[in-house]
Amino acid sequence: DRTIIIPTTQYEEKDLKQILRIRCEEEDTEISDDALTVLTKVGGETSLRYAIQLISVASFACKKRKGTEISVEDIKKVYSLFLDEQRSCEFLKEYQDEFMFNDTDSSEHVKESTEQTMETN
Repeated sequence: DRTIIIPTTQYEEKDLKQILRIRCEEEDTEISDDALTVLTKVGGETSLRYAIQLISVASFACKKRKGTEISVEDIKKVYSLFLDEQRSCEFLKEYQDEFMFNDTDSSEHVKESTEQTMETN
């Protein structure tokens, strides 16, 4: 019946860094200070969820190169392979004409379909 409005604020960089460091510890993953700084910047520009997801993928990239801790190169590699929401939307908008069943003139299509009536007899 009642609603409570809880205001939220954007995390500061030091908070993001601490959250990401804790997440690395929880995943038993070592990360260099430089890589953590880059990951913090990515988290600030995109989202904390995206940055957290990059940790586990960067850990796989690190293991593949037989490294002991996530490096800046690992973060850069997985950042280029996995898009965040904004870059994904930009990609879809840029290449929308090349997708199957592309209907860029959807407003005209909707108008035509609403004008057609269904036969009920």
